[in-house]
Amino acid sequence: MLRKTERLFIFTRNFNNIYRCLSTETISETKKKVKSLKKKKSIEEKKIYKYFDKKIVQEYPEELFVKKKNNKKVDDNFYIANEKAARIIFNELVKDLPKNKLLIEINPGIGLLTQLLIDETKNDLFLFEQKEDLFHKTAEIIQKYQNRKISLRQCDFTTLWKMGFLDKQDNGNRVEEVFNKIQPKKFEDETVARLFACIWSLSFMKDLITSVVFQNGFSSVGRIEMFLCLPPPVFLTVACSPSIGYFLYRSSAVLFQLLFEYEFITKIERKGFLPWKVKPKESKRLGKFLMTDFDYMYFIRVVPRRDLFKYVQLQDLPALWFFVRQHLTSRTKTVIPTIERWIPGSGPRLIVNSKPSIKPEILFPNNTMSSLPSYVAPCTSLSNNDFPENIHIFTQFGMLTPTQILSIFSEFKNWPEYDSCAFNNGLEKTLIKMHTKEEEEDISDDEVEENTLVETMERPKNVSEILSSLTKK
Repeated sequence: MLRKTERLFIFTRNFNNIYRCLSTETISETKKKVKSLKKKKSIEEKKIYKYFDKKIVQEYPEELFVKKKNNKKVDDNFYIANEKAARIIFNELVKDLPKNKLLIEINPGIGLLTQLLIDETKNDLFLFEQKEDLFHKTAEIIQKYQNRKISLRQCDFTTLWKMGFLDKQDNGNRVEEVFNKIQPKKFEDETVARLFACIWSLSFMKDLITSVVFQNGFSSVGRIEMFLCLPPPVFLTVACSPSIGYFLYRSSAVLFQLLFEYEFITKIERKGFLPWKVKPKESKRLGKFLMTDFDYMYFIRVVPRRDLFKYVQLQDLPALWFFVRQHLTSRTKTVIPTIERWIPGSGPRLIVNSKPSIKPEILFPNNTMSSLPSYVAPCTSLSNNDFPENIHIFTQFGMLTPTQILSIFSEFKNWPEYDSCAFNNGLEKTLIKMHTKEEEEDISDDEVEENTLVETMERPKNVSEILSSLTKK
């Protein structure tokens, strides 16, 4: 009987030991699996965390410390994450600043620049923050200054074009609400505000162009003086000269240089901003261009031209916009044969033009070809009498400067056949397409249809009616 009891005891003890071992192994394996599920920081991410102060690391969202690829899904916004960068930007932002000038900051983040603007100026301040967690951090900062006129709004300022489209669809007032605290002024008057933003993508710059052309979005309250931090490729795309080659010198560059005064201020180290970007892969066509000053951001000043309407009337801006986009879709598109497709037999008028040519002047003496970054054209005054010398049948649009293209448009617009030519039909078709398409930038520089170059087309709608629906009433 004792032996049976001993055997039972030994069996029970062995069973418990085996169960304990199996349980321990299962728990340890489960812990390992849970541990492995936690995403390990890459070497590059560790470098980012190590570079910034603890305050920056603790207060900015973790997602901003992950390197972003250069694709369309990435947010358009950067954040200042370095006090030195904030000071450089502040010093330029307050130069010759009138006491009553409104200041606007887009995506203040943790408030490095905001704090300087509050402490060292007395101007009214409007803040627009996209991310909810950073919105609350900014709210905590401004709560301490009840005696100052500081406004904070949660809004993605870079998507004004989308708000404008939705307003057109449902007769809403989203854009109006964004600017509801800004006293509007006429386009020819002084600027209504100074704005600062860090922007990543080219779509923002294209939105600036369309806002001036159709007098909506950014231009709905007047002219805003903008101080922008941009990656070099974005600035080079809109400020390049014809000498860079037609692959980059496209309609966006011509329109931007015609509609805006722009001034290159300085370079700021890219490391002072979040998120960091992955270096682009080598490319035969764009590698050198994309790698230009990759370790820096370009700090620039941009403002719509105050005297724009002296050279092109407000109602003619959409026609100029279409003229430039239509004629810079092919690198081999020649000036005279293309113009003659709109108005047959008009080529000799350009060849034997006897009007005196007025060359534009460089606006900012410190922005000369020798002092500017590679490929950037200096900003010049406007001229609609800057006719290309020795124009002939093989002269291409891609060879002409923006003011030369404006001069040809001005001539074309004043010809007696203009009102009845096929150009207006093509303009109407494009405006209708734009009016019914959500993403206006989808009508890209490369996608303007050649079939708008037709001699006859049914007029579906009057141009003035279409324009009235596109512009802000």
